[in-house]
Amino acid sequence: MSEDERRRPEGRRWPRLGLRREVLILLPVALLLLAVLSTATVAAYWSSISRLIEERQDEAARLAGEAASRLAAARPAPGPPPLRELAPGAQTVLVTDAAGRLLAAAGEVPPALPLAPLAGRRLDRPIGLGPDEDRLPGVVAGFAFWESPAGRNYVRIDLEAGVLAAQSRSVRLLGLFVFSIDAALIVLVLFFLRHLLAPYELLLERARQMGPAAGDAAGVPPGDEVQLLLSAFERAVATLALPAASAGSDDDFAALERTLSHSLQSGLLLLDRAGCVLALNQVGAELLGVAPPETAAPLREVLAGQPELRDLLVQAVESGQAPQRQECPARAGGRTLTLGLTLHPLRRDDGGVRGHLVLFADLTEARRRAEERSLADHMTRLAEMGGGIAHELRNSLATLRGYLTLIERRPDEESIADYLSEIRLEADHLERVLADFLSFARPGSLRAEDVSLSRLALRVAADPALEGFAVEVHGADREVSLRGDAQLLERALRNLVHNAAQAEKEAGRAGPIDLRVEGGPAGVELVIEDRGPGLPPEIRERLFHPFATGRRGGVGLGLALAHRIVVLHGGTIHLEDRPGGGTRARLFFPAPGHDVDAPPGF
Repeated sequence: MSEDERRRPEGRRWPRLGLRREVLILLPVALLLLAVLSTATVAAYWSSISRLIEERQDEAARLAGEAASRLAAARPAPGPPPLRELAPGAQTVLVTDAAGRLLAAAGEVPPALPLAPLAGRRLDRPIGLGPDEDRLPGVVAGFAFWESPAGRNYVRIDLEAGVLAAQSRSVRLLGLFVFSIDAALIVLVLFFLRHLLAPYELLLERARQMGPAAGDAAGVPPGDEVQLLLSAFERAVATLALPAASAGSDDDFAALERTLSHSLQSGLLLLDRAGCVLALNQVGAELLGVAPPETAAPLREVLAGQPELRDLLVQAVESGQAPQRQECPARAGGRTLTLGLTLHPLRRDDGGVRGHLVLFADLTEARRRAEERSLADHMTRLAEMGGGIAHELRNSLATLRGYLTLIERRPDEESIADYLSEIRLEADHLERVLADFLSFARPGSLRAEDVSLSRLALRVAADPALEGFAVEVHGADREVSLRGDAQLLERALRNLVHNAAQAEKEAGRAGPIDLRVEGGPAGVELVIEDRGPGLPPEIRERLFHPFATGRRGGVGLGLALAHRIVVLHGGTIHLEDRPGGGTRARLFFPAPGHDVDAPPGF
């Protein structure tokens, strides 16, 4: 390379620091960035909660000031009904004298003195206080005063703030947890980073001890530690490629054993062509609970105490089929381990097998961590589902409560029938939410039978719940059958067709919806197309998650239930943009013996 080429910015190559140094630099930097990001996130969350509390306090102070102005103009002091009218959305309205004695009240009277949260301060303007665990638990109180002939009077208005109080407590606990974890993680990494890199340093030292042939003389750039390790390993494996008839064949096995046994942190078992154990490193002996053989010994004898591993290796040696990344139980020290093992045949230049190299490691802890992560994922999904149900129930209950309040205030008005009709609609909505959720949680056992998808599509197209919305079925003249549960498949197809109809209505179209049934040697496919607004961008990644919906008034369980039913039948479901606008849903069910992913246009 010329001097000009070396000066080009695009031709410049950053010097390699080596894996050990790169980890020592990048890992602390990454952890520091993680700590900064987590701290900033918690701080932003806390700032948002604080602003919400301040807005609630300002609202309470404003209501109290307006109530004080109206009470100052009223003669005499009003009773409970007029007090409630001062702040219709308030939880409690209290009127006291300057000594804190209660003069009038509307709502639930707190057990403590009405003016106790003021702590003796004298008001010069309306203020808002709370929520406070000691004096104002779960409420924000607004205080104001007015002057009367009998002296100064006070009005207190309480607004509900239970959610804000819970969020304030949560963010404090979250901040303490995040800060503690960040600090502990950084301290642990800084103290134990060298211990984590100790196995790598040991391998690197062994590779350097093999001589210059594994380093610069083999074409390894200076400082490239990873390439140095790979070169050392390739050199060791190349030693096994000598012909079996050479006089140094036994020395080759010994060289391989010396090269790898002390460098690997996993178990190593070296077998000859007949299956006799030539070498077992110390790590492997401790995992298996056996003593390394001093001379070549039969595999059945060395692994007599590990019948599962013994039978697996004997079968592999005899059949010539090497297991790759296979798991096997092993017992050592009174406990059962899960070993992950791989068997590599060692071949001569002519392709003949001259021995076997078995590498195995303890996967017990890794499997436990994987199970814990899986459990955590399940709990997260359960929490999301529970949150979705709670959101739907809370919205409907709030609507029901609102209509009941209107009925209580004006029981003699003719509009009570309209209110009752709206209450019935909300009750029907709640029943639909629960029915969809129960269907998603328990779709039922699969009762397999021959199902005619052609007749199934025609039955769905004639669903009275579509209220006359047109559905054009294509391909129904050809008999297309599937082995599955007719009721479950019909439920999934109805959900998708109803979603398409709703999308058409939202776009101001009258249809029709296209429903196509196709059959081929690879399987069968159902395609539903609408001309609605298309897939909402905010839920593209969560289309089949429970309670993920981009439609106003939607529950978000239709697609999730359809996805579960299709997967239960061994099929796949995809939603994509339809050319020309709208959405296309594709359901594919593979034929026996074919891959689940069909080629385009199969």
